[in-house]
Amino acid sequence: MNRRTFTRSAIILTLTTATLFGSTGCSSLQKTWNGMSQTGQGAAAGGTAGAAIGAGVGALIGGGRGSWIGALVGSALGAGTGAVVGNSMQRQKDALEAELDQLRSRQDATDSRLDETNARLDETQQQLNDIKIQMVKDRNNLDAIKMVMGDAVLFPTGKYTLSAAAQAALSRVAYNLKQFPDTDITVVGYTDNTGTEAINQKLSMQRAQSVVNYLKQQGVAADRLKAVGEGWNDPIASNATPEGRAQNRRVELFITANAQMIQNANNQ
Repeated sequence: MNRRTFTRSAIILTLTTATLFGSTGCSSLQKTWNGMSQTGQGAAAGGTAGAAIGAGVGALIGGGRGSWIGALVGSALGAGTGAVVGNSMQRQKDALEAELDQLRSRQDATDSRLDETNARLDETQQQLNDIKIQMVKDRNNLDAIKMVMGDAVLFPTGKYTLSAAAQAALSRVAYNLKQFPDTDITVVGYTDNTGTEAINQKLSMQRAQSVVNYLKQQGVAADRLKAVGEGWNDPIASNATPEGRAQNRRVELFITANAQMIQNANNQ
């Protein structure tokens, strides 16, 4: 069996396994594979059938929400790999939080100097305060950074042009990424359920791509970036209320260890 045939068989087996657990998982995996760049699919081709099955089952167990994020590893991880990667990701998370805290402090100082624009600046301050950063797990069960930016701080209603506040925050994200070159970032756009599924799918992808384009403009290498549009899928609140719909309109940024970091950690 040649390598291409072996890889194709592994993918088919993964999707078959997903089908046994439910069509939603299968669809998610298929969409993830179809959304990969040629480089990403080439990297996936280096994996084993066991790793492919593991990724598929992991996506199903995780409900499909972010569990496919991260480099596809084709071999078993060493016992200490998780700790090494975790320490590095924690340092990057701490640095990113410090960058955003500096931005918020600067906004506070601006508020005190410009009384006539306090109402607008207070709103921007609240938007910056609403940016959430937490540690999550990627598809390899390694630590990853999840940053959630609400719709209000990112875009005007129904648009995908980045606001000034969003650009300020993403400039700090870009700086952080350049300080930690062995990580990649996946930007996932979401909408509420207002309008048609097709319109929301397109808008979510446009918004994710706007974030990716801005990070590229700030000097982040294109091969570290990926945009994904999820439309109205995976809501985090009820779409029955305006407040819930506002929470669902968001962009999630996942910063994950790239293959080089994982390999280095695995060799230690």
